[in-house]
Amino acid sequence: MIIDLPSTTSSKINKAMVDLREKGGTVTLGRVLTLVIVTEEGSAEDPIEAANGASFEHPCRVIVVARGSKRGAPRMDAQIRVGGDAGASEVVVLRLYGALVDHGASIVVPLLLADAPVVAWWSGAAPAVPADDPIGALATRRITDSAGTRRTAGALADRLSGYRPGDTDLTWTRLTTWRGLLAAALDQPPHGKVTSVEVAGASDSVSTDLLAAWLALQLRCPVRRIKAGRTGSGVHTVTLSRREGSIRLHRPDARTATLSVTEQPDREVALPRRSLRDCIAEELRRLEPDDVYAEVLCRGVALVAKYADAPESTGRAHSAASDATPAPSGGRTKAPRRSRTAVPTVRDAPAAPVADATVPARRARSPRTRP
Repeated sequence: MIIDLPSTTSSKINKAMVDLREKGGTVTLGRVLTLVIVTEEGSAEDPIEAANGASFEHPCRVIVVARGSKRGAPRMDAQIRVGGDAGASEVVVLRLYGALVDHGASIVVPLLLADAPVVAWWSGAAPAVPADDPIGALATRRITDSAGTRRTAGALADRLSGYRPGDTDLTWTRLTTWRGLLAAALDQPPHGKVTSVEVAGASDSVSTDLLAAWLALQLRCPVRRIKAGRTGSGVHTVTLSRREGSIRLHRPDARTATLSVTEQPDREVALPRRSLRDCIAEELRRLEPDDVYAEVLCRGVALVAKYADAPESTGRAHSAASDATPAPSGGRTKAPRRSRTAVPTVRDAPAAPVADATVPARRARSPRTRP
């Protein structure tokens, strides 16, 4: 059932919803949260469809703030969707025009469910600091989507500069199956140490950047991010190199991938691109801050950048420098010493993350030999 309310107010919307509950039997019992979707007019149907699908797992009230043109007189057109048109939720679509475009939070507040958590989702361009946005300030979780922005090149830098606990991004959520398959492959013998990683994906794929950052943080080895493939194709290949051989996960299309392990037959695994509905459903399961995403964003991205800036021989130089030290003035040589530098956790992270494989060039030179 769809009810249109042109040129309306928040109080009239509330009254119409009360009438629906009294006359039609529509109830809000069992709603576990309020999902506020901020989007542009004309781009609201895809996020609404995804929220409707996710509502079967998380019954909620969905409030869509569709921002229209700022020109003209202030006006709000509303639409209430219940029953089959709203999945297991109730959807309130607010189309704002004129000066009301910048005052969505004031209109949303009277429509929030009492004593229920609020999740805010920007399906397109998000504010620089989501937590400081008037709608973001109402929410315990704030979901953005860097893949939906026009400038994907600086998307991670924007998310990092404006990050607050409770923020997350759907480009990270889309990596769940990739992370699970790679972790499962490393759990199989031989359990050798990974010495280097290559992650290939489209140049505009923020998910590829985050996957490389996650691997750099977890494996503590040089990670190379390769830009390959057509725009919009996402992650292509991940190669983990070990002394015993390599692990390669390659997805040539959007459905299946090939897992190749040295001295083992290739295996075909299901690795479809995750739908918007699946990503939103996963994010709504978590109402506390995502600590793993925070660590990857705040520290892992910097590690990948350090590896990219370092010369190709840095890893080998670091290994040599850690096993040999210059002879002291007495002519005696110290015993080889291995570097014990480890990547700190988020709790004790310094202001500028330190990468294991980055050492000054002067330590990489061999010591002079005395006659």
